[in-house]
Amino acid sequence: MNSTERVYNALKGEPVDRPPVFPQIGDHAGLLAGHTYDIMYKDAEIAAQSHLDAQARYGYDVVTIQVEPSWPVAEACGSGVTYPPMKAPWITDYLVKAKDEIGKLDEIPDFMATRSTRTLIEGTKILAERSDVPVVGFITGPLTMALQLMPYETFIREMIKDKAFSHQLVQKATAVSRAYAQKLKEAGATILMICEHDTQMMSPKHTLEYSIEYYPELLEDYDYNMVHMCGAVTPHMERNVEAFKTLTRLNMINVGHDLDLKKLREQFAPEIGVAGNIDHIRLLPLETPADVRTACLHAIAEAGGRQASHFMLAPGCEITADTPPENIEAYVRAAAEAP
Repeated sequence: MNSTERVYNALKGEPVDRPPVFPQIGDHAGLLAGHTYDIMYKDAEIAAQSHLDAQARYGYDVVTIQVEPSWPVAEACGSGVTYPPMKAPWITDYLVKAKDEIGKLDEIPDFMATRSTRTLIEGTKILAERSDVPVVGFITGPLTMALQLMPYETFIREMIKDKAFSHQLVQKATAVSRAYAQKLKEAGATILMICEHDTQMMSPKHTLEYSIEYYPELLEDYDYNMVHMCGAVTPHMERNVEAFKTLTRLNMINVGHDLDLKKLREQFAPEIGVAGNIDHIRLLPLETPADVRTACLHAIAEAGGRQASHFMLAPGCEITADTPPENIEAYVRAAAEAP
């Protein structure tokens, strides 16, 4: 079974020969190739080739141009973003600072007119043309995208004071994310990953209201869809199981080491699979290859073993750029070695 067959079978809940390895590798690929962080958002050829080289070296089952798209997409909308050479980017000027500026989001931006998003779209096209594994398009989820367009404190206050405005902003953020997802699909991405990094800051109720209830719009365009939620979100998952299970086009949820993988799989089966739950904060960057292997084999066993369906071996979020290559090698190798 090749990577394409393995990944699509896992997403559909069909038989696999071993767990697909779904790494969330972004800037690490550039550093591995000797490049600075910023070049990965400025040069499509360099960014794509870095990811092709990383995938060839490690042998994982999918590839993507970038796992953190929120800064470039916010920049395309009009937010200010800085791209330092040796740090991840960050937003320096929010587009919507007050409610009366919501009109700035009335039109979908031209993603090809902004260097960073153009790089990611063109890079995705290169990956689709040259790679022999599935290409994943990463987008920012409704709530997290809203928080990239308006300062956190301002938006959270408005969630309490003006619910109608808050939903208006999330609705516009969702439209932006969907338009970007469509561009990635046109470029050749076949799997969509919706990244909700900031639901962990909210209550399970707010996660449902400002995030999950907006997913149907984002799930319309791809045949294969995943949702990623960062951090300690066990209450968010448990309270919203039934809401997730109504999302008929959602194939899989990606979670981190804070969640009980076995329990989560039981809760979401048979409708939705689970990708996880390898610790990207301490285990992968700081422990030994032997520790990584042990943790990965444990996760595979908790998921049901080597041929468990509806499961992919994945970290809880982006593998940090400084993670030792030998640990990523151990992580990938564990899927092939699992009993």
